[in-house]
Amino acid sequence: MQAAVDQEYLYKVLRGFGETGLPQQTINTLLFVSFCMALLAGAVLWYNNQQLKKRLNPIPPSWVIDKKKISKIFETALVYRSKIEVSFHSKSEKRKTIPCAISEITNELMLELPSHDGIGKSWIGRQVDGFFHVPTKQAGLVIFYRFTSVVTDISSKGSSYTYIHLEYPKFLEQTQKREFLRVSPPSRYYDYVNIIPDSTQGMKAGLKFILTSGEYSPGYMGGKNSSTNLIDISGGGVSLEITHMNAKRAINLKLAKGQSFLLLLGIIDTGNKGIIRYLFTTRIRRIFIDPTQGKAQIGLSFESQFTGFDEKTHNPKWATLKNKGSSEIDDWAYNLYLELYREGNEQL
Repeated sequence: MQAAVDQEYLYKVLRGFGETGLPQQTINTLLFVSFCMALLAGAVLWYNNQQLKKRLNPIPPSWVIDKKKISKIFETALVYRSKIEVSFHSKSEKRKTIPCAISEITNELMLELPSHDGIGKSWIGRQVDGFFHVPTKQAGLVIFYRFTSVVTDISSKGSSYTYIHLEYPKFLEQTQKREFLRVSPPSRYYDYVNIIPDSTQGMKAGLKFILTSGEYSPGYMGGKNSSTNLIDISGGGVSLEITHMNAKRAINLKLAKGQSFLLLLGIIDTGNKGIIRYLFTTRIRRIFIDPTQGKAQIGLSFESQFTGFDEKTHNPKWATLKNKGSSEIDDWAYNLYLELYREGNEQL
């Protein structure tokens, strides 16, 4: 009886091995384990490959790559009508920077700007850099962004506005403030401009200019018959030209790069605020003096801006502008740029 049972059991076992010598259940188990190991090996290889790509092409911490975050930033720029400065790259490598504003955000970015000579269908397919800033919840604080895109189309609305269609940027780069938009204002857009020594007496004269709303204005350094003209202005500084000096006066001008001066400025608001007067401390960045013509050209950068008097000490308060520029002057320059294009009779 026992022998019969053993023979029957042995027969079942031998039959289970089949041609391979292994039971079918064992074969299935081995196949499943092999499949799992192959998946695991593939996952490990994929992960290692992704990590290698990250090491070879790391994403800078200053980049915003999440599409929802990018959309939110652009929507904020649209709401606040932030200026978008677009730089086109030409074959000569010269950069033409044009201020725009966001008109529409869909699966593309559409920018609006006053109609501009030289922008047309030939721009389609060209790469551009965009630069803009948006405000934050903290008063007075803004964040600057840069992006790269490609022009997909150029359209127009009548003869006044041109629309640049851009591919939706794949990332935004948080960056520092770039060069300011510089404009050459016609004389009707500024009331007074002058520089005086940054000294105790000069400071008294500058503050008197502000307190009297321009009724008091110091004389020009070029002499009685000279005049000082505003050649161009940006949020970062100004270029001035002193004219009608005699040769002796021009030769004796004591000017040097890095020298500090007070800038007294009265500009005409492009809205309805009338004349707005400013007092800046500035530093000379470039000088050119032509005694034979009785002229001097001076480039100055804004260092600080007078913002009023302290309520307790009554001392003048100053906002440091070095490397940041004046946001008020930057906005005024941008609005003036648009105003001149609307008029259509000024050359920038």
